[in-house]
Amino acid sequence: MRERKLFLRIFLWFLGAMLLMALVSVLLTVFMTQQGIILTGQQEALSNALDRNGKRLLELHETETPSRLSEEIERIRNETGLAIFIFDGRGTPVPIEGGPSGEFLVRLGKDALNLLDQGTTFQTRGQFSSVFRRLVSPSGKDYILVGSFRRSPYIARVLTGNPKALAIHLLGLLVTALVFCFLLARYLADPLVRLSRTARSVSGGRLDTPVDDGVKKRSDEIGELARSFEAMTRHLTTLLEAQRRLIQDISHELRTPLARLGVALELARKKSGAVAKESLDRIGRESEVLNVMIGDLLSLSRLEAEMEHMDYEKADLGSILESVVEDANFEARAMKRKVELVYPDDLGLVRLYSELVRRAVENIVRNGLRYAPEGTSVIVRAELLDRDGRPGVSISVRDRGPGVPEAELEEIFKPFYRTESSRSRDTGGTGLGLAIARKAALAHGGDIRAVLPPGGGLLVEMWLPIHPQGRV
Repeated sequence: MRERKLFLRIFLWFLGAMLLMALVSVLLTVFMTQQGIILTGQQEALSNALDRNGKRLLELHETETPSRLSEEIERIRNETGLAIFIFDGRGTPVPIEGGPSGEFLVRLGKDALNLLDQGTTFQTRGQFSSVFRRLVSPSGKDYILVGSFRRSPYIARVLTGNPKALAIHLLGLLVTALVFCFLLARYLADPLVRLSRTARSVSGGRLDTPVDDGVKKRSDEIGELARSFEAMTRHLTTLLEAQRRLIQDISHELRTPLARLGVALELARKKSGAVAKESLDRIGRESEVLNVMIGDLLSLSRLEAEMEHMDYEKADLGSILESVVEDANFEARAMKRKVELVYPDDLGLVRLYSELVRRAVENIVRNGLRYAPEGTSVIVRAELLDRDGRPGVSISVRDRGPGVPEAELEEIFKPFYRTESSRSRDTGGTGLGLAIARKAALAHGGDIRAVLPPGGGLLVEMWLPIHPQGRV
């Protein structure tokens, strides 16, 4: 039953809306009946029809043959449903060929005369509505005309014969439907929108983002979802914090024996001479790899800790990239490679985590330099680029190296992930540089991807949304 609570709420809301609309319709009908809106509309229509056709019929009665008058009365009845009867000023029926005669017309004439004398011009009896009029013919004689109309069912009558009643009904139904649909949509959508905002913030690395109290306090499935989501983020925060502390502790503990190993290695070189030089050099290289790896692990751990407390700041992205490229070229020259930078003049100042962006781009560029062939360039390109209607900036780094298998383009951003191709640890990498870059992109609410461009190599593109306050 608990799982069906949301369904029952939706069902009851719709049922309540339908019942209320039906009630409003009934109340409007009663109101219009009490106010005479429905009857007045019908009476006006019948009176206008009788006035419009009556004078024409009296003229035919006095100037044309009885058959011609009968034809016109029959035409009016067929086209409008209005049956017209003619009496003289004393209530005596005027004979109509093919029409009713005898006692019915005599009684109708007397009733019309009495009602008009009483000031009554409209009467409903059974399924018929009748209107009574005194008219003067072109020759100056007095006549009594009775127009009788058989009433259709109420709905049909409203739809065809009374625009005012129809308008009131439709307006009442429309307003009721709009109000209830709006309330229902907001009731269901608003908490989900707020929960979605929290989820986006968490996915951007802010695990401490709280779920809205109003959503958590709901007693239905949406509230249960919000509470479960918050419990999940707390659990994830605990796990990640434990993992971070473990990595920090292990890294710090490894630094000390590595330092001792380095000292022992230098002493061994001095004592062994040339005999063990090759082996000792290999030990030195592996020791350096471990040292770099531990440094990267500590950097990654510090980055994750700092992400929770970093604030956006105004920064010249072009200057940041120039600084990264300048430092990278210092290393690249020794590797017989080069780093080039391309960016537009209107890049300007943007709001971002400047140090985080610097680290990310630096790691991507160094990754490209490791795998780029000698004599080639690593191209760093920045441009303003909107994505899904959001303004942002794209920073891409392309090398001319061996690339990676297409199936592994997503995997290379995982810590310590390594392909089986020539991109191996022999190039000097630790498998953490791109993981650090990915953390930086997510901290900004952006993303990072790797593609295989035409002509070979690897292109890593990082897209960062511009802060809501926009460019400076």
